[in-house]
Amino acid sequence: MNKKEVFSINQDIASNPSENIWVQANAGTGKTTVLIRRLLRILFRNSYNKTDKTPGILCLTYTNAAAGEMRNRILDSLRKWAMSDDDKLIELLDGISEKTPANAEDLAFARRVFYMYIDNPDMLKIKTIHSFCEEILRRFPIEAGISPAWSLVSGAAQSVLLQDAFNKMINNSLKNVGNIQNTMDAFFKIIDIKSEHFLADLNAMLLKHYKSFFQVDNVDKYREYFIDKTKHILNLDKPVKTDFDMDNMIEIIEYIHGTVQGRKTPPQYLTNIINITAQYINNTVNFEKYKDLYLTAKNDVRTLVSKDSVLLKEAERVYNIQQYLMNKNVFENTLALFDLSLDFANTYKEIKQERNLLDFEDLILYTQKLFEKPDIMGWVLSQLDVSLSHILVDEAQDTSPQQWNIMKMLAGDFFTDGNDADNRSLFVVGDTKQSIYGFQNADPVAFAKSREQIAEQIKQNYRTIKEVALDQSFRSVEPVLKTVDYFFSDTSVVAETGFYNNRHACYRKGDIGFVELHNLLKYEDVAHKTKLYVRDIADKIESLIRDEKYSPSDIMVLLQKRGSFANPLMVELKRRGIDVAGSDRVKLPLFPAIKDLLHLIRFCIDNKNDYSLCCVLKSPIYRLKERDILKLCDSKNVSENRCVFDCLYELYPDVYNDLIDIIEKSKTLAPYSFFSFVLNKNNNRQKIISGLGKHVIDPIEEFMSMCLAYERTQSGTLYHFIKWFITGDSEIKRDMDESAGVRIMTVHGSKGLASPVVFLIDTVYFPQIESVLNLNHLHNNSNYDLWLWKTHNTEITQAIAEKNKSDAVAEYYRLLYVAMTRTRDRLYIYGCDSANINEMSWHSQLWSVLSNIDDAKIDENTIRITNDTKFD
Repeated sequence: MNKKEVFSINQDIASNPSENIWVQANAGTGKTTVLIRRLLRILFRNSYNKTDKTPGILCLTYTNAAAGEMRNRILDSLRKWAMSDDDKLIELLDGISEKTPANAEDLAFARRVFYMYIDNPDMLKIKTIHSFCEEILRRFPIEAGISPAWSLVSGAAQSVLLQDAFNKMINNSLKNVGNIQNTMDAFFKIIDIKSEHFLADLNAMLLKHYKSFFQVDNVDKYREYFIDKTKHILNLDKPVKTDFDMDNMIEIIEYIHGTVQGRKTPPQYLTNIINITAQYINNTVNFEKYKDLYLTAKNDVRTLVSKDSVLLKEAERVYNIQQYLMNKNVFENTLALFDLSLDFANTYKEIKQERNLLDFEDLILYTQKLFEKPDIMGWVLSQLDVSLSHILVDEAQDTSPQQWNIMKMLAGDFFTDGNDADNRSLFVVGDTKQSIYGFQNADPVAFAKSREQIAEQIKQNYRTIKEVALDQSFRSVEPVLKTVDYFFSDTSVVAETGFYNNRHACYRKGDIGFVELHNLLKYEDVAHKTKLYVRDIADKIESLIRDEKYSPSDIMVLLQKRGSFANPLMVELKRRGIDVAGSDRVKLPLFPAIKDLLHLIRFCIDNKNDYSLCCVLKSPIYRLKERDILKLCDSKNVSENRCVFDCLYELYPDVYNDLIDIIEKSKTLAPYSFFSFVLNKNNNRQKIISGLGKHVIDPIEEFMSMCLAYERTQSGTLYHFIKWFITGDSEIKRDMDESAGVRIMTVHGSKGLASPVVFLIDTVYFPQIESVLNLNHLHNNSNYDLWLWKTHNTEITQAIAEKNKSDAVAEYYRLLYVAMTRTRDRLYIYGCDSANINEMSWHSQLWSVLSNIDDAKIDENTIRITNDTKFD
């Protein structure tokens, strides 16, 4: 909110702790401010009423960053209450205290709250749902059925653990341990379909179904249900007659003979039908060959065949048989994936139990399982440091069904009859339009249904939940909100998404700003298209900084994925001397500074590894030029028995001696000790930073932390470390400091952030639908997950894929809503021309819809929506 004193009627209602509130909040409407106000009201009024019982306040947020920000803002407000003079405190308590203005007694109580909170910080728990579940499991491991000494595994360590589980599963099956037949049959069937290069993707597919098996007590019953239901969905419970009808085929041959009689050169397709049909009758060709007479490679009826009623009838029979056989094959492949997923889930669970480990998914699953027993759940909650009086849920649209189950179980127990039941409250805030974490099982439909379910639960205790809408945006200027509302209210967009429920009211009316949509940028030089595109984007950013006096930190560039444009744009901006905050996520093994250090390990392990040595020599540590490297290689070629390292002594003896020292240390030191030595030697850390920029500091520190973690928990040489590190595919998330420069990040990473100027440059990409299709919408048993592995395109699998596609497209547009609403003043939208642009892509739809917006300034290259009179 731009002005602290402004508080709308709906915001005031939502922050009232005596009401149970369900808030639908548009982007930029100050929902965090409402949450803070509600928490402050709870803290103040509990202190004012002098209750003997310490209030138990549980505020659940989506990210640790959001939780930290909220804790800091609460503490800052309470500190101001304690330190302000009377006049200032009266102003601060406006809307907090029930009396206006606050009286002397109110002031005394307000100052007391700060010290009460300092003495008892657990009275206000601001946590993510995962950290709340972790606290429960730490305190009650026996009741949850886990080891009291468990540890949390994540990131690279979890990636290695998953690989260990997969290897153990395959090795067990080879050694006749466990359910060998199902596992091996399934594994070989899948590999036969996809080849061994599919293994990396297979691991992710298997993990995705881990929770499906965790929640089921009787796996045999689940498998039986899965088989029956999947067969029914694929129409395999209504078998098609696959045996050929000899009399019918003979009639077809005779019919064609009669058709071509008298022709000198009968059509080739008719001759083929005669010959291959005869061979099929004699069992000298199979159905695959026979069906090609009537069906194309895409299994459509051939055009020439469709023009003859006799042949068309046979084509339809062949088509039905082919559909049945493909559906049967889909079922067999899906069952193979089910069996392999089941064995993997059991092996992964066992290996975690052996090592006393839980992952983040386990935190939710074990807590849900614990809370499913009402007597145990009630006892657990009674043993917490404070009894819960208020529950607040932030970013509720990003909550998965399993997480909602925990919430509903908390709410169900929350309002049971008791002496203080009327003093309890529930507050939930979210926005269906901003539900963009489907890959983490977030479900906007579950969010909407949960309000009805919770309302029904608390109705039994004579309580109600009030729905409040926050629609006034304090963030964006009017042209941005006008564009957002116009686009997402368009009938074609609503038809695809169906989510746009309330328009935006603008608080910043009169403030100048605009949306500028550029037509697709086209380049004749296709090979260098990306380079030319990011150069054009960098030109615009540079002009904003130079001519319009924006600072780099005022600019945010948003992408759907980091792949194509992030690094090229970062390099181009740095080349122009423009500060860049770096990327919000970094894969450490691919980060230049870390790659150099990994090459150093490889060279130390094998001194004849010329490639790794040359990479190290070109790194900021030694800074040899390409001509120097070429000179070394030419010297090596004098003798076949020499390697580059041998030649190094003759040409660069100082470098050679330095590397000899490093090689000797590598033989005895563990990873953290080894890299500490390398980075401190000859001021190498500073050389790397000066050579690559300050943005390398965080990745280097994270890398060193991982080295230390490995050294403390693992045993092995540098060889084993590098294998562990690469297998883990280590990725770090960086805090995007607004003061650091232009922020280049994904839309997912920008959630909760805002910027005066926003660029959307990755607007042509359209998501691919995953091959494993969700079938849960086709059955009513919520205890069992159903899915289908779409290995063939049949009528049935295509229909299911369309349903999955519609869900994916809806989330695709919700992502666009989040991207556009990060903007405070200016939104620039670009797109790079591509050979295959989907008509439903962001850019295609934006250009189509915004071309019709009132008062827009439109030419063939640009659509501008603005309230700036200089464009009139």
